[in-house]
Amino acid sequence: MATEPNQSKRQVALDTAIAAFRNGEVTESDLTRFSDLSREDSRRIAAVWVSIPEATRADLVKRFDELSESRVELNFGRILRVALDDPSPVVRQLATAALWEDESSELFERLLAMMANDDSIDVRAEAASALERFAHQAAIGKLASDKTNQLRSHLLEAVRNDSTPYVVRRRALESLGAIGTDPEIDRQISEAYDSGDHGLQCSALFAMGRTLDPSWLPTILADLDDDDAELRFEAARAAGLLGSPDLLPGLIDAAQGEDAEVRHAAISAIAQIGGRGASRALERLAEEAGEADMELIELAQDEVNTLLEPFQTSS
Repeated sequence: MATEPNQSKRQVALDTAIAAFRNGEVTESDLTRFSDLSREDSRRIAAVWVSIPEATRADLVKRFDELSESRVELNFGRILRVALDDPSPVVRQLATAALWEDESSELFERLLAMMANDDSIDVRAEAASALERFAHQAAIGKLASDKTNQLRSHLLEAVRNDSTPYVVRRRALESLGAIGTDPEIDRQISEAYDSGDHGLQCSALFAMGRTLDPSWLPTILADLDDDDAELRFEAARAAGLLGSPDLLPGLIDAAQGEDAEVRHAAISAIAQIGGRGASRALERLAEEAGEADMELIELAQDEVNTLLEPFQTSS
């Protein structure tokens, strides 16, 4: 009985915040009230959630996401689950992306269903991308074998099925790569890369990097020098994921090209590879870098050198 007054105060505070949201008034103080909701609170809020204007609901989900990144003590998981049922596909897509820390079995099942059945192609694509973290869990042995098989099966079905919307197929292929390498996954990546479809080639390159399989190294290295900027960009991202020092010469060339996005992807990839070779590569780039790249190069140098410090010999 002693907890009832506190519970009542919390309900009043939440009701007050909802009323403010209806009027377009969104303060950080009100937002933080939606951290660590009880199941009962989340059910009550779900009943009135759509009474908030759609544009405000979308803004709320964005703000919940931003706050969860800047203030790690806050947990908006339950209010974001409410937003997954929003009638607006924009809000559902934002909520799916905002649940990036949630690795629960319940969300896993929900994402599989959303990828296959949501009315919005954009939401289905976002769900396919969100499944990547579960694919990574599978690759490192932290996802139960039955769930790993379920995930692999659903992603392969999305990739193989001609009726799968194009963008969903691309995102599913990218997440599939994170499971790792096996003959069927390799075949789907190869077929997408060899399809002649530019978008599928880009997704296949990214999937190659996510497999962490060095057998893709020659393909990635070749595409770091491709005439197409988007393929060079995806090859740079894949190179960073693959992490092989053998890719450093190609990344150095890409980091000196004309396309800013490719340069920045290549610089970030060099930092991901790390080691003394990466440190020397960044020093070389810094000698001729323009102002637009210098800040990123300096951040990359700090990242690489921080990891190298324990291995430096003391003077």
